[in-house]
Amino acid sequence: MSSILRKPHWLGMGGVALAAMVLTAVLFGPVLLNPNDFYFNPGGDMLQSYYVTAFYAMFDEGARFTGMNYPYGEHFNYPNLQPLVAATMGFLQRHGVPAARYTVGITNLLALSSLVITPGVLYAVLRRTRLPVLYAGLLALIIGFMSPQVLRLDGHLSLSYAWFVPWLWYCIIRMQEAPSRWRWYAVFIGSILLIGAVMPYFLALGCAFLLGHVLVLAWQQPAMRRWLGRLVLAAVLPLLLFRGYLWATDHVTDRPPNPYGLLVFVATPSTVFMPIVGPFHDWWQEQWPSEGDSVEGYAYVGLVSTLALAASLVLGTAVVLARRQWRRLGRPAVPLHLRTGLWAASLLLIFSFGVPFKWHGFGWLTEHAGQVKQFRSLGRFAWPFYYVGTTYTAYCLYRLWRYLRLRRLGALALMGVTLLLFWGVEAWLQVTEEAAKVMTSTGASAFLDPATNLISRLTWNNRRISDFQAILPLPYYNIGTDKFDLSGSGQSIFQAYKASATSGLPLLANHTPRSSVGQALQHVQLFSSPMVPKELLAHFPNNKPLLLLVTPDYLTEAEQRLVSLAHLLVQTPEASLYELPVAALAATALPRERAKADSLLRTLKARPGGIVATTPAGVLVQGFDKAPDRRGRLGAGAFYEPKDQFSTLYDGPVPAPADTGRYEASVWINGQTAYGFGNMRVKMYYADGHGAESVVDSRKANEVQGDWVRIVVPFRVQPGLQRIEVLYENHDLLADDLLIRPVGTDVYYYTGTGTRRRLIKNTYPLTP
Repeated sequence: MSSILRKPHWLGMGGVALAAMVLTAVLFGPVLLNPNDFYFNPGGDMLQSYYVTAFYAMFDEGARFTGMNYPYGEHFNYPNLQPLVAATMGFLQRHGVPAARYTVGITNLLALSSLVITPGVLYAVLRRTRLPVLYAGLLALIIGFMSPQVLRLDGHLSLSYAWFVPWLWYCIIRMQEAPSRWRWYAVFIGSILLIGAVMPYFLALGCAFLLGHVLVLAWQQPAMRRWLGRLVLAAVLPLLLFRGYLWATDHVTDRPPNPYGLLVFVATPSTVFMPIVGPFHDWWQEQWPSEGDSVEGYAYVGLVSTLALAASLVLGTAVVLARRQWRRLGRPAVPLHLRTGLWAASLLLIFSFGVPFKWHGFGWLTEHAGQVKQFRSLGRFAWPFYYVGTTYTAYCLYRLWRYLRLRRLGALALMGVTLLLFWGVEAWLQVTEEAAKVMTSTGASAFLDPATNLISRLTWNNRRISDFQAILPLPYYNIGTDKFDLSGSGQSIFQAYKASATSGLPLLANHTPRSSVGQALQHVQLFSSPMVPKELLAHFPNNKPLLLLVTPDYLTEAEQRLVSLAHLLVQTPEASLYELPVAALAATALPRERAKADSLLRTLKARPGGIVATTPAGVLVQGFDKAPDRRGRLGAGAFYEPKDQFSTLYDGPVPAPADTGRYEASVWINGQTAYGFGNMRVKMYYADGHGAESVVDSRKANEVQGDWVRIVVPFRVQPGLQRIEVLYENHDLLADDLLIRPVGTDVYYYTGTGTRRRLIKNTYPLTP
């Protein structure tokens, strides 16, 4: 096989790359002419990628990213900044090359370069599959431009490098061809570590693909068993090195252990074998509608490959059964690397479907999936199957063409041209649709231009950027823990990214996957009521004011309160800037509330249990003091349910059945438990048989005290209400201090004894 890559074939690879360059220029010509002016997507993960990469390159170095999650920052492997790319740009920036200013153009061009590199790598794979030069070149272009990762150009740039997966497969092929030589083991390890420095998903995917080969070779190739230890080492060592690197450099200990999406972001047979975009997809949906498929599972192999794989499975099985050659059932007559690649990729394909986690009775396995859950988008593990499945199809079509030619069936052999033409049309339709998407948004050259920065207008009020310590955007966003879902608005995110990247002021907001839960609790607490001291302020490095950046969107009551504490500096149609003193944010209502309580408690009569209410209305306080779990909030005892189910916190009559009007049920849940916040609901049952229900999404909560989050469900009591249920749906639920009261009625009571006795108002402690 070493003769395959002689000089003429390197020339063939160069020809494929040249053809790919021409096609890329035709498809993305305007972007290539002015790459810095196109947003491949002006929002979501794409905009975040532009921002975090630019901020790191301009203001950070090492393993810490300081642009978000102020004042803590974040390990630079977690934001979507492609660490290797950002670090290289930062090096150039520090040595006089203004790379950061052109982050949009650089990252756009790097993504488009994959369209040129991928066909070249696929050509090398196809040539090692013993396919002719011209045929291999044509199929390399079709397979490369139809890659499912091309569809990531408008969503997740760090996942759009389509050449990574076939290159790792090429390394595995070379290891199988010469298992006694260390060269390709070293190339694989070095490649996958560099790839992991761009996007860790590729590291996990490549190592899993190689381990799949180990299993297949151990089963099918006894002669290879003596070399399997080397293959295992090549697969495991990068994972260990990456984990060791994170252990040594990432000091956050409370990242969410169960991120959302393990059984949601999966592939399905329709995302792999049926059209996913374009007119064929539209026609298919009209005939056989399907819903709920995740874009994370897109790995469409094309209809030609779908038919070829299905025909091979049916015919191959029929021949084996007819001849009773049982050992050949899993050993098709194809080159070794194609056979082992098919099996290994098929194992990953099954895994990408969520198997075995989604099988009934395997919930226990999901609970103990550990690090697998951190790679929550299992659908991406279908990508190797795309490249192996399409390469196998190319091989089968060529062998079928030769078979028909040898039997002088030239007319039938020409049918292959029709199949290739159809395959090429599918690839063209898919890539042109993606090209149209990424060229719809222009004006990106102004994104990192300081002259267009809103913050530059601070000079109108004789203020400077250095007068402030961070930017607090409103509407506020804090996304990434899979506990809170405070998503802000498109405008607040856009304006905040732009202002931060061009000024160097970090953001007192966060959009980082798997970020610290404790730090998120402190950030969200800034929007809690004045009854709650703001713990984050003690971690600020100075007393400089915050810069509120407020876009003309709907603001919550808590956000409006912060604006009321601030002083307007600049007002424009895009956004307004306010100065928010730290002292104003730190002030609480506790002294005033204690004085008010002292006055009221002298005049109000205590009810059974020591409860005092400001109106005659009925109220209910449940502290769960006698519960078996002793991890209480204000005292020992809390409700705990480890299973994923509806838990009944209260089931009984309204505290005072004669009362009507607006009520609320509230409870505090622990934010540091293993799963998200779930949802809380109140069910109402009336005498005439009808019912009603009120539900809240707990991820929207912003009332935080320590590790506890207050969830409130408002509901209305109508005449005839006989019974209510307060239910909480969650996994690993730890809840305490349930309160049911009419809105407008305050409830006071004491907890603890002696020196630990504390006065409580509406479940908030008024005394330390």
